[in-house]
Parts: sequence; structure tokens; C-alpha cells
Amino acid sequence: MLIEIKSVSSSETVTAYGLTRELMEYHNALDIFTMKQERFSELVKTGALMSFLAYADGEPVGVMNAFYKLTTFTGRKIFYIEDLYAREKCRGCGIGGKFLEKAKEIAVENDCEQIELKCALWNKKSAGFYKSHGMFHDTEWEVYTLNVS
Repeated sequence: MLIEIKSVSSSETVTAYGLTRELMEYHNALDIFTMKQERFSELVKTGALMSFLAYADGEPVGVMNAFYKLTTFTGRKIFYIEDLYAREKCRGCGIGGKFLEKAKEIAVENDCEQIELKCALWNKKSAGFYKSHGMFHDTEWEVYTLNVS
């Protein structure tokens, strides 16, 4: 199986959005997934969101959406992966590893300090995958969220 990772072009935003929506469905989060296709396309077009598609033998089978954060500890960037998803039929085929390779490449090219992501507590399989690729679970910090709308 030939796996390719490509930056999403303007003509591919519908596909990337669809795969992102599949991820939200996998997380049982469609009730809070309110982003529309037009907004997704706008974020990609302006560069606020970096989106990448995984193709297996020419078929789109995964998506990675990311952006930069800044840390005031060092003044350097963090490459933050918001979404990393491969369709179930392609899990275990190396797509996630290819996405992480792409993330590392971008992080190095852009002087990022680290790559960061969140993983749902119930998603033990993904947590194991991230650990197997050298990521560690941060036990020093807890995430707190305040909804403002």
C-alpha cells in the first residue's frame, strides 16, 4: 500500500472537512462539532489551520489538522496537532506514523520546540500509539477549559 501525505489544497478542503467530521463522529462529538465547511476552508486558505490528507493508493483515508502555539517559557513555537485520524480500515497501516513524520518535519523546519496533542482518556489504543512514537504523557500539567459562548 502506497501512503502519501499531502498538504490540503483549496480543492481538497471538502475531503479534509469530511474526514474531520468522521473523527468527530468517532468521538461521539457531533453534537458539539459546529464548524461548517466554509469556515474550515477559510481557516485553511488563510493559513490559520494547516490540514494534511493521507492517501492510500490514491484514496483519501486520513486527516491531520494542526496549528502553531507559542510558549512564553522559551518564546518558541509548538506544533499543535488538533486532529489526527485514519479511517478504521486503514488503522495499523502506517498512516499515523506518516502523519507524525510530517509533523516532525514541519516542526524542525519552523524552529518549533515540540509537538503537542490531546488524547481522549478513553482512547487507550491511540495513547499507546503516541507513546510508541516517542510522545510522552505530561503529568506535570492538567488542562482546564472555560467556555465563553
